[in-house]
Amino acid sequence: MTDWESLSKQLKSLGVELGKDKRPSQPHVKKYPIDAVVEGQFWDVIYGQVFCHEEHYTKDHLHGNQPIWPAHSIYPLCEWANANPLTKADLGDLIFLDTETSGLAGGTGTYAFEVGVGRFTEDGFRLAQFFMRHPGEEPALLAGLAEFTDGMQAVVTYNGKAFDIPLLNTRYILSGLSSPFEEIDHFDLLPLARRLWRNRLESRTLGTVENRILGVVRDEQEVPGYLIPEIYFEYLKTKDARPLAGVFYHNAIDILSLAGLFSHMAFLLNEPHSDEIAHPEDTAALARFFEAMGDTAQAVALYRSALQENLSSDLYWDTLERFSFLLKRSGDWESAITLWKQAAQAGHLYAFEELAKYYEHHAADLPAAHTYTSQAIATLEHLHLPPYMYQQWLASFNHRLERLNRKLTNR
Repeated sequence: MTDWESLSKQLKSLGVELGKDKRPSQPHVKKYPIDAVVEGQFWDVIYGQVFCHEEHYTKDHLHGNQPIWPAHSIYPLCEWANANPLTKADLGDLIFLDTETSGLAGGTGTYAFEVGVGRFTEDGFRLAQFFMRHPGEEPALLAGLAEFTDGMQAVVTYNGKAFDIPLLNTRYILSGLSSPFEEIDHFDLLPLARRLWRNRLESRTLGTVENRILGVVRDEQEVPGYLIPEIYFEYLKTKDARPLAGVFYHNAIDILSLAGLFSHMAFLLNEPHSDEIAHPEDTAALARFFEAMGDTAQAVALYRSALQENLSSDLYWDTLERFSFLLKRSGDWESAITLWKQAAQAGHLYAFEELAKYYEHHAADLPAAHTYTSQAIATLEHLHLPPYMYQQWLASFNHRLERLNRKLTNR
């Protein structure tokens, strides 16, 4: 017997097993499937099955302090979005949509592993969240989403024109499917939120807007959006769906906030003079909105109201300037001149320029035009402007003053 065989027998007698293929057994890892963590059902679709979690809300449901069911006409929103006119009878054909994705950069490598959608029903609001357990279920998710959105006339998103809808359209193409989001109207509420609340809110992210405008406070289930892709990739490795409960919560709140914002925006555009509008910044913003929409009468009334409210100094003078030019375009020179004189007393150079132009070209009062131009140059010397801006104003006023001097000399 060789020394090796003897050693082997001695080791075996001591309970030691030999062999290069022997490996320590892996500890058993318990799996937590999505349907054990989130209540839902598997929809049978043409490409297999897709998991769907659904919730139903009554017509009088409040999200924060705002109803999700619109109490006002949505026609002004249709005008703003350049969408086909819809009535309250068409509410069920609106789809509220938000995606949770594998990344935030977009491109063909990014996909939506969860898509939340909601739509109004006869008795309330139906929310559905489609989730794919692995990337191979993407065709099934897209098929389920197309089934839910059947009959859709328009989609409502928050930054969806730049991200969600192009992403979904790309995924439908890559899967060889027709996208239900092609050639339909789109209400992207982010641009309108920026227009309405840029002077009141430091940020117009959905989280900020829903909190400050709708009064929504997310609870401890909330998951920060930037962590969501990492949570999903960890789930793919571990098959532990428990952390995804927070992702479903995050997405559901996003959808409800979209509905609440849509309802609140409809209220603002229908009743811009309501006593329920407590912030003067909102009145000024609505004046700018209706001016941009071409509703001069509404804009004039709102500008007048805003200037009677307690606006911050910067916003007050900005609002007064905008209002003065609207009056000028409307031919109401008397009212415009009143505002320009007020602004000139406060040292605003544009007001001196407008007064000088008016008296030179419309009133043919050259001495008055000369006076306002001279006052502008004197005022300019006391303002702390950047050098380039100072030189521009100075050159403009000097040129005007020289022309006025020639005209007065040749009279």
